[in-house]
Amino acid sequence: METYFRHQLEEVFNRYGFPLTTEQSEQLTIYRTELKRWNARINLTALHDDTEVIYKHFLDSVSVLEHFSIAEGQTVIDVGTGAGFPGVVLKIYVPNICLTLVEASYKKVAFLKYLISQMGLDSSIQVFAERAEICAESDEFVNAYDWVLTRYVASLEKSAKYCLPMLNTTGRWIAYKSGEIDTEINQCKESIHEFGAVVAGVYTSRITQLNRTYIVVSRVNG
Repeated sequence: METYFRHQLEEVFNRYGFPLTTEQSEQLTIYRTELKRWNARINLTALHDDTEVIYKHFLDSVSVLEHFSIAEGQTVIDVGTGAGFPGVVLKIYVPNICLTLVEASYKKVAFLKYLISQMGLDSSIQVFAERAEICAESDEFVNAYDWVLTRYVASLEKSAKYCLPMLNTTGRWIAYKSGEIDTEINQCKESIHEFGAVVAGVYTSRITQLNRTYIVVSRVNG
């Protein structure tokens, strides 16, 4: 079963220009195994089929790299990471980023900490069991990150108050979105302007199966 999954995983990632090393393939296979095992006890994901996990979790997480270069050594925070998407998958693919995960659910944080230890990444990822609103008021998080990532259903307008304070002066917030986004962008402009930021671009993944759009918000002086 695992051998077949790894073959399928590597074939899909190669097809879309994201070749995996042996170690990365092994880590993502562990990820899939633990995701399914823990999902039987706590609600981590609605996806159960291996193909869906590969496309809609793993490939979707790294697909942002079609448009952006997240460089080694840069600071990345994944806000509301859930079961670790996109942050943990990006950490596997770009190992030397400095990754922070924020998740309010203690059960999901327990999963993340166990998963990270199983993949040998426990010394290089920080995990916080906290609400994003609280983190955004802490000196440890304010103006601290090159990249803020969100991949959830909350609107840009609602997320701005805690995502934008975390950006450093040249940082960018990337919101993974799907479907109709024009209304959401129009509704958020006033809110993000209050934080000295603007919508700097909108990009669409070339991988049609993902139905993924990335909205980029940056500081006006960034």
